[in-house]
Amino acid sequence: MDEATKALLKEAVGITDEDLAKVQRNIEKIFSNVGWGMQYKIVAEVISSRYCFAGVKVGDKFVFNPFLDPKQTTCPLCPRALLPVLIALHPVWERGVEGVDLNDSAFGGIAGCLDPGLEAGGLGHVNFKLYAEEIR
Repeated sequence: MDEATKALLKEAVGITDEDLAKVQRNIEKIFSNVGWGMQYKIVAEVISSRYCFAGVKVGDKFVFNPFLDPKQTTCPLCPRALLPVLIALHPVWERGVEGVDLNDSAFGGIAGCLDPGLEAGGLGHVNFKLYAEEIR
């Protein structure tokens, strides 16, 4: 791990030199390209919503910059909607760190809420599309 990444981790989370030596290669790779994460925010935008009890509607957004940004987020904080988005967010960050264009149509960043909808024994259902926006 390079010295700049070590310094960043020491400052950000207070990690010790002893514990830095235990950091796995996959985590080291993510933090070695942390600059990528400073250039983009990830948006999970509602593309469909039907009978959502939490009031989530088309156009609502969860914004991660890199963590959930409550100032930019317009979507109600429904745990049944947020959890699948968080799960889908992990591979988005990994692809970004690897330099993949996150807005390429092959990416397919879609997440659906945990309510399966009326036709499958639930009530409502919401789908999100995840994409990257450059921070200006």
